[in-house]
Amino acid sequence: MTSLFQAEPDFEEPECRRSRRSRRLKRKLKGRADGELNIVSMIDVFAVLVFFLLVGSSISASKLHTLNLTIPVASSTPVKTDDDFHLAVSLYKDNVVVTQGEKETRLAHVNGVVDTASLAKVLRLIKSERPDEERVSLLVEDSIPYGQIIRVMDSLRTAAPSSNIDGAEKLFPAISMGDISLQSLDVNDAGGK
Repeated sequence: MTSLFQAEPDFEEPECRRSRRSRRLKRKLKGRADGELNIVSMIDVFAVLVFFLLVGSSISASKLHTLNLTIPVASSTPVKTDDDFHLAVSLYKDNVVVTQGEKETRLAHVNGVVDTASLAKVLRLIKSERPDEERVSLLVEDSIPYGQIIRVMDSLRTAAPSSNIDGAEKLFPAISMGDISLQSLDVNDAGGK
């Protein structure tokens, strides 16, 4: 086997072949020396790129998973209200219950999904009676899927435009969330005493 880097001393070639072979060898050696890739600078670029991709994706992902809730602020002075109006919407597995004082309206789910059209009608009726009211309590059962909760919250905030209204109607944007099981415990404890 012949070596590319050294000429064999005992092998005699004609003068024309030796020069052609030596020229080819020089070209190969020269091509290898110039074809090196500087990997250090490429690693630096990828490290910076990965950092910006991670930061950018975490910021955009955090914007997707936020709920716009109005959280009540603790105050030492009692809030003065004209009357004891309280609107509560309870979300169960098979129905939605809208409670306004002593009045209660039950809306059954359609094909296992909240009937947002019927809920919007009931909420529009309540809003027409109390146009300045913006507060509502949303009580949710434990095993309700997240998508159902979001659909009900969207229905509570705004109603889809009807035929006589041009844009979306603002209903009850100040939503307070709670757990139904905690409410039932309070009612049972108060009834037993």
